[in-house]
Amino acid sequence: MASRPIRLLLVGAHPADTFDQAGGTLAHHVAQGDQVTVVSVTTGVRSHDWELIDEKDRGGRRLDVEQRVRAEREKKLVELKKACEILGIEDVRTLDFDDDQELLREELVAAVAEVIREIRPDVVITHHPYEDWGLKLHATVGRATMFAYRKAATAGRGNALPPHRVPAIYFMNPTAYVGVTLSNAFAARIDLYVDISDVIDRKVKAMDCISSQYYGGSYARKRAEAADGHYGANAQVPYAEAFQRYWQWVTYTLPVSDFEIKRMEEPIEESMNRQGIMTAAYIPLPEGAVPASYEIEKELYDI
Repeated sequence: MASRPIRLLLVGAHPADTFDQAGGTLAHHVAQGDQVTVVSVTTGVRSHDWELIDEKDRGGRRLDVEQRVRAEREKKLVELKKACEILGIEDVRTLDFDDDQELLREELVAAVAEVIREIRPDVVITHHPYEDWGLKLHATVGRATMFAYRKAATAGRGNALPPHRVPAIYFMNPTAYVGVTLSNAFAARIDLYVDISDVIDRKVKAMDCISSQYYGGSYARKRAEAADGHYGANAQVPYAEAFQRYWQWVTYTLPVSDFEIKRMEEPIEESMNRQGIMTAAYIPLPEGAVPASYEIEKELYDI
């Protein structure tokens, strides 16, 4: 591990992407004194303000979307900052690109490179460049960040900040959506889990802040159990976040943690008990939130 506090930069496509796949990990780094900056490339208003999309669906042409977009932008940023505050993250930014422009473009690469030169991170976290075949904004932002780290290491144009070379890059939740793109699985793998069991309550409460996407309440708790709990089961802990390194480890000796040794020496019962811990499901719902309910309508499945 580094002998000094490190600087981390997370580049996400939409506001919630800055913490919903790596927020527990970032909370750990904040707690140990590292500098954390999160950047949302877009404000997510056009594609990830599901309240607005539902409203447009009901209102049709009568709804002035552009006027609402301006107002909802501020709401999305307030949600983001409130969520990050719960995790201890203070440096929260947006590049303010429109989220309905999903193609890779030079101005996006340049904007991310400028942030890299400014922050001078030791670690960059972003989306896998080929998430879901690369046909979504997450993947575009992942690719833009990979081009940007190279661009940031060059002399640059005009009065660019001094170049910076990034020591480590991680892709968060690298196998996201790979279930529907199995032929691309060779490009995505998980080679690191971070145990976030001690901060899962804060991550759930951060998710509660994203009301524009209906993340709060029952969904935040179910998602924590289904996603972070799934990765936790793979790592034999209650909750975990998954990452893929871009570059290989370079060490003086072969690394193995005390936990990895303990995991193999302990009784199987102890491991199973640890994996069975459920915390997120029992975190109290936000005030006024109604528990989710669902009843199967079998006739809807008739073909």
